[in-house]
Amino acid sequence: METSHVISDLILGLVGLFVFFKYLMKLPLMETVLWEAFVLSVSVAAFAGAARFAGISNAGLISVFFQNMAATVGALGLAVVSWFKVWENDTLDSKIGWSVLAAGFIIFALLQVGVIPELISYIPTVSMILIAAAAIVALTNGQSKLGMWLLAAVFFAALATFRDSFVDDYDNSIDAYHYLLSCSLICFGMAAARPSR
Repeated sequence: METSHVISDLILGLVGLFVFFKYLMKLPLMETVLWEAFVLSVSVAAFAGAARFAGISNAGLISVFFQNMAATVGALGLAVVSWFKVWENDTLDSKIGWSVLAAGFIIFALLQVGVIPELISYIPTVSMILIAAAAIVALTNGQSKLGMWLLAAVFFAALATFRDSFVDDYDNSIDAYHYLLSCSLICFGMAAARPSR
């Protein structure tokens, strides 16, 4: 049993649930679905990861499955809903939302069967860039709180993604990833709670 990893994964999972119930449940359905595609996928992956670190080896498969879902469906959903928060003043068009989810699930399915496996590393990075761009537009439009929370979310997500460049120890790197991603989830929740224009 790897206790520190169990604890950090459980904290990540619990933070995701907190963000969902505190911030996302109050939103219109389509917004909630796009935010939660990332947040709840991360939470399930974290709880399964905690089980794996506790010695339940089969839980690792579940964790990887939901990590991939967060990196595809979730990442696309985050990018679209972030731009929606910046530009829209009404509810998100469900056709756009379902189209984004469908595209994400198609990419996810292709990855699961071994087609275009290299995409898994590009989608989250492109998503972070798009969210950062949305944050900058929000700041220039006077939506300072939305822009700052989105920038903070991307900042912590980027630190989590590239933590190996500043955390040398492998075990500490795993825990750093979980804690930094927890911070990112909270920031995304705070951004989601900001009113649209």
